Amino acid sequence: MKFEQYCQDAREFVNEIAVELGDPANKGQAERIMTSVLHTVREVLSPEESLHFIAQLPMLMKGIYVDGWHLETKNRIRSMHEFIECLMLQSPRTAPYDFGNEEKAEANTRAVLRVVRRHMVTGEIKDMVSQFPGELADLWLNETETTERARTA
Repeated sequence: MKFEQYCQDAREFVNEIAVELGDPANKGQAERIMTSVLHTVREVLSPEESLHFIAQLPMLMKGIYVDGWHLETKNRIRSMHEFIECLMLQSPRTAPYDFGNEEKAEANTRAVLRVVRRHMVTGEIKDMVSQFPGELADLWLNETETTERARTA
């Protein structure tokens, strides 16, 4: 097994997230935010879609994604409000610090997903965006893509 490589890949992934969040030294917060976002993303996707998604993640991130995952049928998240509500429930003790208000929660989610995008194949990004309903798809898009999407809608 390549445990050392998996650990190095995970460290680099978390470092990228910490930089995107604007606090490169705060790896603990980056890990908590990443975990909450990944666990909330799995509440949007079906199990089959989740498997396509995690295939793109570094090995240890796959483990974080599936940690505590229950595959029973449920109502999937369909709105930004539901997404942020679920995000805050992932870690209730630290959520006020990590996510604050809805605007900061959305910004931090976008930061994590920007890093995830950099590790995904372009075709998979488009597939992933198409799996997110309505306004949730915008979480995956950069500013240019969001502007273009708004123009064509």
